[in-house]
Amino acid sequence: MKKAVIFLILIVVSNVAYSATIYDTLHINKSPYQIGGPFGYTFQACVFNSSTVFDVQNEIIELNEGDILELHVINHDTLGHTFTIDNIVDNANVILPFNGTNDFTIEFNLIGAYRFYSDVFYGKHLGASSLIMYGYENYPRYYWNMFEQSDTLSNEIADLTATAIPFDYQPDIFTINMKVHPDLENDPHAKIVQSVGDTTYIVVANSGKMLHVLHFHGFHVEIINASLTPLYTGWVKDSFPILQNEVVLVRLVPHQAGIYPVHEHNLINITTNGVYPGGMLNLLEIQP
Repeated sequence: MKKAVIFLILIVVSNVAYSATIYDTLHINKSPYQIGGPFGYTFQACVFNSSTVFDVQNEIIELNEGDILELHVINHDTLGHTFTIDNIVDNANVILPFNGTNDFTIEFNLIGAYRFYSDVFYGKHLGASSLIMYGYENYPRYYWNMFEQSDTLSNEIADLTATAIPFDYQPDIFTINMKVHPDLENDPHAKIVQSVGDTTYIVVANSGKMLHVLHFHGFHVEIINASLTPLYTGWVKDSFPILQNEVVLVRLVPHQAGIYPVHEHNLINITTNGVYPGGMLNLLEIQP
């Protein structure tokens, strides 16, 4: 009887999620950026970086279940921004321009993917949007942050002559993690390299200004959560839409080896300034 009691206590203890306080700093940087090589152009980008050095790819934050995030945000732009996580950080979150700062203590109740962004027009629509993954730390985790842009519009947003997205909006560059194909093949957050049978989690965010539809070749994925369309939860699909401002978490368990494309299902979105292939075209490399 004593052995049974001791065994039960060990099980309970082993399931406890231990918390840690994670300290991190984000820098809001804005700069022109050349994308797409000879087929691209220069556009204006505003992003969250890990340092004062501008990097067009937003910083991604990974936390283990139980972690508490102590976050310091510094705004190097000449315009004010916010640090916003819907339903979690949405007040007292302004970061003033010219190196203004703000501090946030962030705790999550549910494991999953969360989007943080600057909730001002010129920040959100120049790309200041990224992801926090809370939990699933024992599995491979990948991040596809979808965003599209027009060079003319990005300049108008940056100089404040545009304060709304025009009805005839026609973007030219279609990115994942602010990169286009084939540059995505060198992004360890984007290109999936796993083995048959590996349980893998993929976070897909639509930080752009239009609906995107993602299509997997070779596999179906299970939708674990969709932030704006909970009806999708539990669906097993090879194609699904991602609404503007939505975050979708999917689980992939590959059953066959090979290299398979994943891409936006609208043909124009897998071009770069009209040149095919490019844009939102990614690869899965599944080893035996």
